[in-house]
Amino acid sequence: MTVITMHPVKSSQILSVGYDPKLEILYVEFTNWNVYEYYNVPGEVSAVMLSPSTSVGSYFYKEIKGKFEYKKLESKVNNGMLKP
Repeated sequence: MTVITMHPVKSSQILSVGYDPKLEILYVEFTNWNVYEYYNVPGEVSAVMLSPSTSVGSYFYKEIKGKFEYKKLESKVNNGMLKP
């Protein structure tokens, strides 16, 4: 079973972000604790999401939302880990 490390980010709408480089899946946990996975996301995009100088929410809504296929997960983040 795959376990994804979720990294906390500073955002009013996003709690944490994780990335699976093999599958190119970006995991986003929102402040309502819902987790979504976004498919075929290049590694550079996830790197920007995790950069401390990035406005995570703004970047997400400008560069990810509506541009990548996604699915809401039933899984929840537990102690910084996600088991999709």
